[in-house]
Amino acid sequence: MKAVFVNRKLELQIVLAAIFALSAVAQDAAPAPAQPTHPAVHSHRPVVRNGDTSTPALCASCIKDNLSYLAGPVLNGRGSTTEDEHKAAEYIATKLKAYGLAPAADRDEYIQVGSMRSRKAIGNPTLTIEQRPGSDQKPVVFTHGQQIVVAELSHASIAATLQRIDLSDDKTAPEVVSGAVVLIKLKPGIKMEEARRVLAPYRSGKAAVVIVPSSQYASRMYDMLAKEPPYTQRLIGNEEPGSRAVFILAKEEAFEQLWGQPEGTSVAFEAEISPWKTTNTWNVLAKLEGTTEKDQIILLSAHLDHLGIEDGKTYYGADDDASGTAAVMELARVLAKEPRPKRTVIVALWGSEEMGLIGARYFLQNPTFALKDIVANLEFEMIGRPDDKVSPDELWLTGWDRTNLGPELAKHGAKLVGDPRPDQQFFMRSDNYALAQKGIVAQTVSSFGLHKDYHQPTDTVDKIDFQHMDQAIASMIAPVTWLANSSFEPEWVEGKKP
Repeated sequence: MKAVFVNRKLELQIVLAAIFALSAVAQDAAPAPAQPTHPAVHSHRPVVRNGDTSTPALCASCIKDNLSYLAGPVLNGRGSTTEDEHKAAEYIATKLKAYGLAPAADRDEYIQVGSMRSRKAIGNPTLTIEQRPGSDQKPVVFTHGQQIVVAELSHASIAATLQRIDLSDDKTAPEVVSGAVVLIKLKPGIKMEEARRVLAPYRSGKAAVVIVPSSQYASRMYDMLAKEPPYTQRLIGNEEPGSRAVFILAKEEAFEQLWGQPEGTSVAFEAEISPWKTTNTWNVLAKLEGTTEKDQIILLSAHLDHLGIEDGKTYYGADDDASGTAAVMELARVLAKEPRPKRTVIVALWGSEEMGLIGARYFLQNPTFALKDIVANLEFEMIGRPDDKVSPDELWLTGWDRTNLGPELAKHGAKLVGDPRPDQQFFMRSDNYALAQKGIVAQTVSSFGLHKDYHQPTDTVDKIDFQHMDQAIASMIAPVTWLANSSFEPEWVEGKKP
């Protein structure tokens, strides 16, 4: 799962996290709940039929073997864009072929190779308030990681003038001066999605730099972001660099000092950025072609990568997201043994989610089947342990109130409930969000309970509760089978489409 404010490999969501810091209702991250008291079960598990003898039996050993290999020492944590991620993709593709699924990538292949260009910030950028000629005062310098956080870095050197824009009331905002360093005050208590909407035209318009104040309620998040280099744009496939303003989050005292400067004050922004570097990622795409409604697609997905090796430590990613990947693989295996569904079922194991939904975004730019044919997408993300905020046998669905998909699946036997932690913004933190932004009804199935091993080297196979996983996967077989054979087409609730 993509971190909103975890200290590594941030991309799209780091900008969301920075904006989230503006919200006066935002709180520091809640402490992780106690670990489940029941032990994980690793062997001699009964075959799960979920109380229905007509449901094909799960292969408990398949689930365990697939997860154990993906999160084992051979793949070194499946780091995004690494050869270990590639090996994981090859392993999954081989398994899906053996299960009887057909290839769904281009040229009759199971693997789609994606590309990404990226660059890195070197050192800590600075923002300098120049003093007027003749003044005996020294320039005031703000440094990334101290008084400011550079959340998005797009330009190395900028010399501009200061402009203040107050959006804290309903007054009409002035026109942005082209190339200006724009200070923006937002409404107190503004929510994350509203802040994104309000700031979007400034960040992609005439401004060279956009600066907003951090909230005192998000000091912990600010401190985490301050330890990381600024996010720099990542270009998917043949994308060309866009015109984006440098985006800065300032501590309240620093923001007020900037706000107190006269409009037109000269400001200099300085940063060093490495040259562009091209890397690859790998998506696994396979299908069970439908019969009477084969042009309608049910997409089951998860992300196959994790954080790899950092600072000499391996981040195994057993729950995040070897658990979701193993679940999709097992659902594919079971569905392949059933009569062919009316609709086509496609499984997608995305690469490089942890680096910013890179694999899913590459696919959306280079689809191997028509996106308009996707009826629904269910992403499986972190189902390796039960969540103590719901019943032990329940899973939750992100964006429950955004569409009618979750309630309808529940009517057909899915033990799904709404996401119990809406403050964590989980709907925006996995591959489903990239698809949802294209209008596709795409939501994530999970049981992540904010355990302490999230994005840590301790997210290992021995922490997985395989009994829970067996039950979770089994509980989704009948609902997914129904969805693949029904005429039901889920819809967005009015005003809830991202």
